[in-house]
Amino acid sequence: MGDYSILQMNGNMHRKIHSLLGGFLRSPQFKARITTDIQHSVKQCFATWTHQPIYVQDQVKKITFTILVKVLLSIGPGEDLDFLKREFEEFIKGLICLPLKFPGTRLHKSLKAKERMMKIVKRVIEERNNNIHKKKNSEEKGGAANDVVDVLLRDIGDSNTISNMLENICENIIEMMIPGEETLPTAMTMAVKFLSDSPLALSKLLEENMELKRQKNSAEDYVWNDYLQLPFTQNVISETLRMANIVNAIWRKAVKDVEIKGYLIPKDWCVVASLTSVHMDEMNYEKAFKFDPWRWEKTGANKNWFTPFGGGQRLCPGIELSRLELSIFLHHLVTTYRWVAEKDEIIYFPTVKMKRKLPISLCSRSVPTDGEVSYNYHNIMPSGCHVTFLQINARCSAIPHLTSVSFQLPKL
Repeated sequence: MGDYSILQMNGNMHRKIHSLLGGFLRSPQFKARITTDIQHSVKQCFATWTHQPIYVQDQVKKITFTILVKVLLSIGPGEDLDFLKREFEEFIKGLICLPLKFPGTRLHKSLKAKERMMKIVKRVIEERNNNIHKKKNSEEKGGAANDVVDVLLRDIGDSNTISNMLENICENIIEMMIPGEETLPTAMTMAVKFLSDSPLALSKLLEENMELKRQKNSAEDYVWNDYLQLPFTQNVISETLRMANIVNAIWRKAVKDVEIKGYLIPKDWCVVASLTSVHMDEMNYEKAFKFDPWRWEKTGANKNWFTPFGGGQRLCPGIELSRLELSIFLHHLVTTYRWVAEKDEIIYFPTVKMKRKLPISLCSRSVPTDGEVSYNYHNIMPSGCHVTFLQINARCSAIPHLTSVSFQLPKL
């Protein structure tokens, strides 16, 4: 990371950049535009789901990376986007690796991928900067910022060290891809995993989102608030973030001696704040290891110990955008498809992910009313029968005009 990395900034400079990004991401123009972009990206991804099974962990990255690059650089589908995606996947593999930098090592490959990404990002930034100066010279108004590059370029003004500032912006654009690309697709995958294991929560989520769909005419566009005002959907997202602990800890450096509950942390010491320990503490959350979206309906559930987006001055400026992407993905997933997830397990180290990328078999929710709908459940243990019947009940309740249900049990 560079000396001016936004991920390492402190003090006035960090507050300034944080404020600029937060203001842009909350602007009405951005909200209207990005809601449409996310919906389009989700539907475009779903249109490719013609094979079985679908590996959720891989598929959701197509959605999130497209939106991320759109927000940062306004790059749409095409060669540049495909190139950035390939190189970013190579770059991110070196985020946690042995610090050995010579040809053939993971770190060396990662840094080379970053260099190739920098060329495209630098080209876009230089072109945008030239356009800004042309408009200034012609006294033409620039209008609202279209992306993060616009926001950062307009802030540097006529600095004498503009070449250095452009280099810093390039570095920061790539570094902002890291939290934006790794955390959100993982949250989407975990939401599908938890809902697959919680048929009652899935049924409630479906009911709420179907109601929204009924309220909207086919020609009426969804807006930002339509999604964020779905209470149970937001509860599902909060519970997913609490249980998944995608960012399981944050590192901080003490800028002075600090005493916390009788413990002295000397100046310049590094501190690791374990978010997982807080989110999974039975003192904070009753039955903390149970996926329970209803817990967020209780008064005081969302207190200071719920920190998946950090907190204080370093609260993630993209908190609402992240929730919006999750909401749109879940809305279109549950209202478009039924699915059955194959057995898979969560891996928590070095990063949170599914061992088998969460394969699911799905079918369209718009099934013929006079046809047959078939679900197969294999290798059911006696202890899992109750959960399986709850899953069957939730799926049956979503089929219109259902008249009968039959079970075929294998011979023992």
